[in-house]
Amino acid sequence: MNWIKRHQAAWLRYYIARKKPGTGYQGLLRLLQLFCHRHGFTRQRHGKQKQKQSVLIEVRDDFVAEFHLQYHGFGPDCVYNVDETGFYYDMPPKYIWSARGGDANISTGEKHSMRMTAVLTVRSNGDKLPILFTIRGTPGGRIETSELPTYKRPLLCFVEPSVMLLDNFESHVSDASYRIVEEELSSFLCAIPPNATSICQPLDVGVMAPFKRYLRDEWLNEEMIDGEDGDDFDTPTAAEKRKAMVKRAIAAWDRVTATEIRNNFVKALPSIEE
Repeated sequence: MNWIKRHQAAWLRYYIARKKPGTGYQGLLRLLQLFCHRHGFTRQRHGKQKQKQSVLIEVRDDFVAEFHLQYHGFGPDCVYNVDETGFYYDMPPKYIWSARGGDANISTGEKHSMRMTAVLTVRSNGDKLPILFTIRGTPGGRIETSELPTYKRPLLCFVEPSVMLLDNFESHVSDASYRIVEEELSSFLCAIPPNATSICQPLDVGVMAPFKRYLRDEWLNEEMIDGEDGDDFDTPTAAEKRKAMVKRAIAAWDRVTATEIRNNFVKALPSIEE
Protein backbone atom coordinates (compact mmCIF):
# COMPACT_ATOMS: atom_id res chain seq x y z
CA MET A 1 0.00 0.00 0.00
CA ASN A 2 2.86 2.41 0.73
CA TRP A 3 4.21 1.82 -2.77
CA ILE A 4 0.81 2.71 -4.23
CA LYS A 5 0.52 5.82 -2.06
CA ARG A 6 3.97 7.02 -3.13
CA HIS A 7 4.05 6.06 -6.81
CA GLN A 8 0.38 5.85 -7.83
CA ALA A 9 -1.20 8.62 -5.73
CA ALA A 10 -3.44 9.89 -8.54
CA TRP A 11 -4.81 6.40 -9.22
CA LEU A 12 -5.36 5.85 -5.48
CA ARG A 13 -7.40 9.06 -5.14
CA TYR A 14 -9.48 8.04 -8.15
CA TYR A 15 -10.00 4.55 -6.70
CA ILE A 16 -11.11 5.84 -3.29
CA ALA A 17 -13.44 8.43 -4.85
CA ARG A 18 -15.37 5.61 -6.56
CA LYS A 19 -15.90 3.74 -3.29
CA LYS A 20 -18.54 4.29 -0.63
CA PRO A 21 -17.31 6.30 2.37
CA GLY A 22 -15.34 4.14 4.79
CA THR A 23 -14.82 1.24 2.34
CA GLY A 24 -11.71 2.40 0.48
CA TYR A 25 -9.15 0.64 2.67
CA GLN A 26 -10.93 -2.72 2.71
CA GLY A 27 -11.59 -2.53 -1.02
CA LEU A 28 -7.95 -1.84 -1.81
CA LEU A 29 -6.84 -4.57 0.59
CA ARG A 30 -9.11 -7.07 -1.15
CA LEU A 31 -7.76 -5.99 -4.55
CA LEU A 32 -4.18 -6.56 -3.39
CA GLN A 33 -5.11 -9.92 -1.87
CA LEU A 34 -6.54 -11.08 -5.20
CA PHE A 35 -3.39 -9.89 -6.97
CA CYS A 36 -1.14 -11.79 -4.53
CA HIS A 37 -3.23 -14.94 -4.81
CA ARG A 38 -3.11 -14.76 -8.61
CA HIS A 39 0.69 -14.52 -8.55
CA GLY A 40 1.35 -17.34 -6.12
CA PHE A 41 1.75 -15.62 -2.75
CA THR A 42 0.41 -17.08 0.48
CA ARG A 43 -0.97 -15.23 3.50
CA GLN A 44 0.41 -15.97 6.97
CA ARG A 45 -0.55 -14.73 10.38
CA HIS A 46 0.34 -15.60 13.95
CA GLY A 47 -2.40 -17.51 15.76
CA LYS A 48 -3.45 -17.09 19.36
CA GLN A 49 -5.10 -19.58 21.66
CA LYS A 50 -8.42 -18.26 22.91
CA GLN A 51 -10.67 -19.30 25.73
CA LYS A 52 -13.94 -20.98 24.85
CA GLN A 53 -16.86 -18.61 24.49
CA SER A 54 -18.84 -20.45 27.16
CA VAL A 55 -16.00 -19.92 29.65
CA LEU A 56 -15.75 -16.23 28.77
CA ILE A 57 -19.49 -15.72 29.23
CA GLU A 58 -19.34 -17.36 32.64
CA VAL A 59 -16.43 -15.10 33.63
CA ARG A 60 -18.32 -12.05 32.38
CA ASP A 61 -21.50 -12.94 34.24
CA ASP A 62 -19.60 -13.34 37.51
CA PHE A 63 -17.75 -10.07 36.94
CA VAL A 64 -20.93 -8.17 36.01
CA ALA A 65 -22.76 -9.42 39.10
CA GLU A 66 -19.91 -8.28 41.35
CA PHE A 67 -19.59 -4.96 39.51
CA HIS A 68 -23.27 -4.05 39.88
CA LEU A 69 -23.21 -5.12 43.51
CA GLN A 70 -20.29 -2.85 44.38
CA TYR A 71 -20.92 0.13 42.11
CA HIS A 72 -24.71 0.25 41.67
CA GLY A 73 -24.80 3.78 43.08
CA PHE A 74 -22.70 5.28 40.27
CA GLY A 75 -24.52 6.89 37.36
CA PRO A 76 -23.57 6.44 33.69
CA ASP A 77 -21.58 9.68 33.75
CA CYS A 78 -19.33 8.29 36.51
CA VAL A 79 -18.22 4.97 34.98
CA TYR A 80 -15.11 5.21 32.82
CA ASN A 81 -13.25 2.69 30.68
CA VAL A 82 -9.63 3.47 29.82
CA ASP A 83 -7.36 1.52 27.48
CA GLU A 84 -4.44 2.21 25.19
CA THR A 85 -3.59 1.10 21.68
CA GLY A 86 -0.44 1.52 19.63
CA PHE A 87 -0.42 2.64 16.03
CA TYR A 88 2.20 3.48 13.41
CA TYR A 89 2.81 6.23 10.91
CA ASP A 90 2.74 3.57 8.18
CA MET A 91 -0.08 1.26 9.23
CA PRO A 92 1.51 -2.21 9.65
CA PRO A 93 0.06 -5.17 7.78
CA LYS A 94 -1.81 -7.81 9.71
CA TYR A 95 -0.65 -10.45 7.26
CA ILE A 96 2.63 -11.34 5.57
CA TRP A 97 2.56 -12.20 1.89
CA SER A 98 5.35 -14.51 0.73
CA ALA A 99 6.02 -16.76 -2.23
CA ARG A 100 4.84 -20.30 -1.64
CA GLY A 101 7.58 -22.17 0.21
CA GLY A 102 9.49 -18.94 0.83
CA ASP A 103 10.56 -17.17 4.02
CA ALA A 104 7.85 -15.11 5.72
CA ASN A 105 10.21 -12.99 7.83
CA ILE A 106 10.19 -9.20 7.52
CA SER A 107 13.50 -7.50 6.88
CA THR A 108 14.68 -4.79 9.25
CA GLY A 109 14.13 -2.05 6.68
CA GLU A 110 10.46 -2.98 6.31
CA LYS A 111 9.59 -2.68 9.99
CA HIS A 112 7.77 0.39 11.24
CA SER A 113 9.79 2.60 13.58
CA MET A 114 7.45 5.58 14.02
CA ARG A 115 5.10 4.39 16.74
CA MET A 116 2.71 6.24 19.03
CA THR A 117 0.33 5.14 21.78
CA ALA A 118 -3.18 6.56 22.06
CA VAL A 119 -4.91 6.31 25.44
CA LEU A 120 -8.68 6.22 24.90
CA THR A 121 -11.22 7.02 27.61
CA VAL A 122 -15.00 6.68 27.38
CA ARG A 123 -17.90 7.00 29.80
CA SER A 124 -20.93 4.74 29.92
CA ASN A 125 -23.19 7.67 29.01
CA GLY A 126 -21.46 7.79 25.59
CA ASP A 127 -19.00 10.61 26.25
CA LYS A 128 -15.48 10.51 24.80
CA LEU A 129 -12.54 12.18 26.51
CA PRO A 130 -9.71 13.75 24.49
CA ILE A 131 -6.99 11.28 23.48
CA LEU A 132 -3.83 11.14 25.58
CA PHE A 133 -0.86 10.55 23.25
CA THR A 134 2.28 8.81 24.48
CA ILE A 135 5.52 9.00 22.51
CA ARG A 136 9.16 8.30 23.21
CA GLY A 137 10.66 11.13 25.24
CA THR A 138 13.83 12.20 27.01
CA PRO A 139 13.89 11.55 30.78
CA GLY A 140 14.27 14.86 32.59
CA GLY A 141 13.38 16.83 29.46
CA ARG A 142 11.32 20.00 29.19
CA ILE A 143 7.92 18.30 29.00
CA GLU A 144 8.58 16.15 32.06
CA THR A 145 10.07 18.93 34.18
CA SER A 146 8.09 22.00 33.06
CA GLU A 147 4.78 20.98 31.51
CA LEU A 148 3.53 17.79 33.18
CA PRO A 149 3.50 19.25 36.72
CA THR A 150 1.35 22.20 35.59
CA TYR A 151 -1.37 20.52 33.55
CA LYS A 152 -1.57 16.92 34.72
CA ARG A 153 -3.60 17.62 37.84
CA PRO A 154 -6.55 19.41 36.17
CA LEU A 155 -6.74 16.78 33.43
CA LEU A 156 -6.91 13.93 35.92
CA CYS A 157 -9.36 15.62 38.27
CA PHE A 158 -12.82 14.04 38.47
CA VAL A 159 -15.71 16.27 39.48
CA GLU A 160 -17.17 13.52 41.66
CA PRO A 161 -16.16 10.01 42.74
CA SER A 162 -16.04 7.69 39.75
CA VAL A 163 -15.24 4.12 38.73
CA MET A 164 -12.37 3.42 36.35
CA LEU A 165 -12.52 0.13 34.43
CA LEU A 166 -9.03 -1.05 33.48
CA ASP A 167 -7.65 -4.27 32.06
CA ASN A 168 -5.49 -6.54 34.19
CA PHE A 169 -2.14 -5.31 32.85
CA GLU A 170 0.39 -5.41 35.70
CA SER A 171 1.04 -1.67 35.90
CA HIS A 172 -2.70 -0.91 35.82
CA VAL A 173 -3.49 -2.99 38.89
CA SER A 174 -0.38 -2.30 40.94
CA ASP A 175 -0.59 -1.02 44.51
CA ALA A 176 0.58 2.38 43.25
CA SER A 177 -2.28 2.53 40.72
CA TYR A 178 -4.90 1.73 43.35
CA ARG A 179 -3.40 4.31 45.69
CA ILE A 180 -3.39 7.09 43.08
CA VAL A 181 -6.98 6.43 41.99
CA GLU A 182 -8.35 6.11 45.51
CA GLU A 183 -6.31 8.72 47.40
CA GLU A 184 -5.60 11.38 44.78
CA LEU A 185 -8.75 11.05 42.66
CA SER A 186 -11.18 9.88 45.36
CA SER A 187 -12.39 7.24 42.92
CA PHE A 188 -12.37 3.47 42.49
CA LEU A 189 -10.26 1.25 40.23
CA CYS A 190 -12.11 -1.82 38.96
CA ALA A 191 -9.86 -4.42 37.33
CA ILE A 192 -11.33 -6.51 34.51
CA PRO A 193 -10.70 -10.29 34.84
CA PRO A 194 -7.54 -11.54 33.09
CA ASN A 195 -7.93 -12.65 29.46
CA ALA A 196 -11.54 -11.45 29.38
CA THR A 197 -11.28 -7.94 27.92
CA SER A 198 -12.85 -9.11 24.64
CA ILE A 199 -16.15 -9.64 26.45
CA CYS A 200 -15.88 -7.52 29.64
CA GLN A 201 -14.21 -4.30 28.46
CA PRO A 202 -16.49 -1.88 26.55
CA LEU A 203 -13.62 -0.48 24.46
CA ASP A 204 -12.60 -3.96 23.33
CA VAL A 205 -16.16 -5.21 22.84
CA GLY A 206 -16.95 -2.81 20.02
CA VAL A 207 -15.18 0.56 20.13
CA MET A 208 -11.52 -0.20 19.48
CA ALA A 209 -12.16 -2.13 16.24
CA PRO A 210 -14.03 0.70 14.46
CA PHE A 211 -11.50 3.22 15.80
CA LYS A 212 -8.65 1.25 14.19
CA ARG A 213 -10.66 0.88 10.99
CA TYR A 214 -11.14 4.64 10.90
CA LEU A 215 -7.39 5.06 11.50
CA ARG A 216 -6.65 2.99 8.40
CA ASP A 217 -9.17 5.00 6.38
CA GLU A 218 -7.57 8.28 7.44
CA TRP A 219 -4.07 6.93 6.74
CA LEU A 220 -5.08 5.88 3.24
CA ASN A 221 -6.13 9.45 2.44
CA GLU A 222 -2.97 11.09 3.80
CA GLU A 223 -0.20 12.50 1.66
CA MET A 224 3.15 10.74 2.00
CA ILE A 225 5.84 12.68 3.89
CA ASP A 226 9.16 12.29 2.07
CA GLY A 227 12.43 12.15 3.96
CA GLU A 228 14.31 9.81 6.22
CA ASP A 229 12.66 7.03 8.18
CA GLY A 230 12.07 9.31 11.14
CA ASP A 231 13.39 7.03 13.86
CA ASP A 232 15.19 10.04 15.36
CA PHE A 233 12.50 11.97 17.21
CA ASP A 234 14.46 15.24 16.96
CA THR A 235 14.37 15.51 13.16
CA PRO A 236 11.87 17.82 11.42
CA THR A 237 10.60 14.86 9.42
CA ALA A 238 9.81 12.98 12.61
CA ALA A 239 7.96 16.02 13.99
CA GLU A 240 5.87 16.19 10.82
CA LYS A 241 5.04 12.50 11.10
CA ARG A 242 4.04 12.85 14.74
CA LYS A 243 1.75 15.75 13.80
CA ALA A 244 0.19 13.67 11.02
CA MET A 245 -0.38 10.77 13.42
CA VAL A 246 -2.02 12.98 16.03
CA LYS A 247 -4.34 14.51 13.42
CA ARG A 248 -5.16 11.05 12.07
CA ALA A 249 -6.08 9.69 15.49
CA ILE A 250 -8.21 12.72 16.38
CA ALA A 251 -10.11 12.42 13.09
CA ALA A 252 -10.67 8.69 13.68
CA TRP A 253 -11.80 9.28 17.29
CA ASP A 254 -14.27 11.92 16.11
CA ARG A 255 -15.96 9.27 13.95
CA VAL A 256 -16.72 7.02 16.95
CA THR A 257 -20.30 7.78 18.01
CA ALA A 258 -21.88 8.09 21.44
CA THR A 259 -24.37 5.39 20.47
CA GLU A 260 -21.56 2.93 19.76
CA ILE A 261 -20.03 3.64 23.16
CA ARG A 262 -23.30 3.28 25.09
CA ASN A 263 -24.24 0.07 23.28
CA ASN A 264 -20.90 -1.56 24.06
CA PHE A 265 -21.11 -0.64 27.73
CA VAL A 266 -24.46 -2.45 27.75
CA LYS A 267 -22.89 -5.50 26.06
CA ALA A 268 -19.93 -5.60 28.43
CA LEU A 269 -21.87 -4.77 31.61
CA PRO A 270 -25.46 -5.93 31.05
CA SER A 271 -27.98 -5.16 33.76
CA ILE A 272 -28.67 -7.91 36.27
CA GLU A 273 -32.31 -8.86 36.66
CA GLU A 274 -33.46 -8.86 40.27
